[in-house]
Amino acid sequence: MKCQRLQKLIKNWYAQVQDEAMAPARMIAFMERHLGECPLCLADPKVKKEVADISAFVLPAEKVRKPELAPDDAVDEAEEPEEGANGEEEEKPDSEEDQLEDDI
Repeated sequence: MKCQRLQKLIKNWYAQVQDEAMAPARMIAFMERHLGECPLCLADPKVKKEVADISAFVLPAEKVRKPELAPDDAVDEAEEPEEGANGEEEEKPDSEEDQLEDDI
């Protein structure tokens, strides 16, 4: 990390996180905002990985951002079959429209 300003800011922010004066997610947001605005950080190819490592260290495991899926890769939860306790698909109750169609 070449940016001395970012290093000082991270140390300051981390001290605030340790004192519970700042939320870890807010620290991450400040780091990311600095990366987007600082010409020295924009030119440093390694800084994004270093910030990602710091983020993984600072944030609890359940709060770490997961990579977003591309729209083609995303599966709608409504399309996934629901499984019962034994791994078999459960039958969903028919909607009123389905029941009316069956009566006709």
